[in-house]
Amino acid sequence: MSLSITPSRRVRALAATTLAISLISACGAGERDTAAKPAANPAATGASAAGIEAAKEAMAGWAKAPEWPDATKIEKPVDLTGKKFTYVALGDQIPVIHGVGVGVQEALGAAGAEVKICDGKFNPTAVADCLKTAGDEQVDGVISSFIDYQMAGPAFDALAAKGVKVLLGGVAPSGGRQADANLAFYDNTPRVIALYDAMSQAALAEGGPETNVLWVRLLDSSTTTAASDHGVAAFKEACPSCGLATADFTTANLDKLATSVSAALVSNPDTNAVIVPVDSFVPPVLQSIQAAKFAGKVKIHSSSSDLAGLQRIKDGQQASDLGTPVLFEGWKFANAMVQLLAGQEVEKGEELVTRAFTKDNVGSLTLDDKTYLTDDWFGGDAYKQKFLAAWGLK
Repeated sequence: MSLSITPSRRVRALAATTLAISLISACGAGERDTAAKPAANPAATGASAAGIEAAKEAMAGWAKAPEWPDATKIEKPVDLTGKKFTYVALGDQIPVIHGVGVGVQEALGAAGAEVKICDGKFNPTAVADCLKTAGDEQVDGVISSFIDYQMAGPAFDALAAKGVKVLLGGVAPSGGRQADANLAFYDNTPRVIALYDAMSQAALAEGGPETNVLWVRLLDSSTTTAASDHGVAAFKEACPSCGLATADFTTANLDKLATSVSAALVSNPDTNAVIVPVDSFVPPVLQSIQAAKFAGKVKIHSSSSDLAGLQRIKDGQQASDLGTPVLFEGWKFANAMVQLLAGQEVEKGEELVTRAFTKDNVGSLTLDDKTYLTDDWFGGDAYKQKFLAAWGLK
């Protein structure tokens, strides 16, 4: 469902329905243990030292509030007054995905439009129902979040055939479908990859050369699968002498996550760091840590900076959280829709805009539900004026 987001390196969407089902059924059964610590090697040790130093520098830079990037000017501004849109969330119960939807509502609302959120519930049928309802309601546009084209291809195409502007947000083109005048992709895969890479850097900056990580790979979408794989590879590259193991899961089989992680920990007793891609999935991992008697032995690193995640950092239950400014990400999704409506090329989301939250900076923040859906944790909302100006509204 999740998630967005400068210095760093880098959410397979449940692909075709059959592929989604195969991934779901495989959850908890495809863990790969690669964690035996590599034998001592002078070259690997030297490379690891350089990688760890770079990770520390990156984390120091991300600890500050981010600088908001500029927005590309819309050459032929569009009038959104009175227009109706639907935001179809892969899973609206995930705070970061819901937060992006709130950002879309805020952004298009500022331009005079109305946006309804529909929950896809991580289910191909529910996603297709959301898309059909949007068509029945004769909306002007649909923005989906982290849903691969293959998950509901016929429903996406049916909307586009009616002249509805359809933006598949947070995913790359797939299933052979290319963008056209009515359907486009806001591919922010590069940004998500950079975020997952950043979690590997966070673990190395905290643990140093003795880091033995369990990387929990999220296979919900083409984006999260690719980003998980990249994060694992980034960890190996940055610290070839460190230990590494992996465990796989999907949101649809979240009930198996605790058992999967617990088994991986028992199989890899030297593990001292666990990377969990999204804050929403940390609680079952904490259960597995307790069950495996690893409490106090491992540091947890995650991303998306939801309220619970930052509270865990404050309470000492989590070491770091690579933040997602959810409202900003929503404005990015909305900006992509404006580009589609204007007939411009929809740009990729390539730049990582994040803030690294740790015990060193989380204490000064107001941690409550209201503040989560603001930009207070990220230094303000100056980006909004940039988008409005680019849209010809300021």
